[in-house]
Amino acid sequence: MNTKHRAYALTEILVIIVIIVVLMTLSVRPLRTLVSEIPRSARTCQSLNATTAALEQLKDDIEKSTQITGLENATLVLEHTAGSVTYTIADGRMTRSPGLNPSDAEYTWKLPHVKIKTNLWNQDEQPYAVELTTWNQQNALGRDDVRFKQTAVFFQKGKQ
Repeated sequence: MNTKHRAYALTEILVIIVIIVVLMTLSVRPLRTLVSEIPRSARTCQSLNATTAALEQLKDDIEKSTQITGLENATLVLEHTAGSVTYTIADGRMTRSPGLNPSDAEYTWKLPHVKIKTNLWNQDEQPYAVELTTWNQQNALGRDDVRFKQTAVFFQKGKQ
């Protein structure tokens, strides 16, 4: 019995190599996007958790306050019966400076890539609520990527 082992021709091997190169070229961009998206998503999740914690503390302080003094230069002052609490709100951080208890320490939430916009709601020229709009903004592949834009309104108890 005569069996011939046929080898691949040079043109067949070149065609296979060209096909592999074309497939790799087409898959590089989605792969690069996937590799860069995973760490960005993790950072976004961490900053969202920190933002939620900061907003929960702010909500608690606003609800317990007797008066919202005002919002000037990104500083919010809340008057309480035992003193005052000051929040300094800036892109990238939110700082709570308590004046209620001397034992309370200043606390700063680091909010990287988080943008914060504040607005006071007034009734008879007196603030009774604080409106906060937060969003995560990162530069992704040369463009600003805005995620998790949300608005929350916190009212003083009894002034709704």
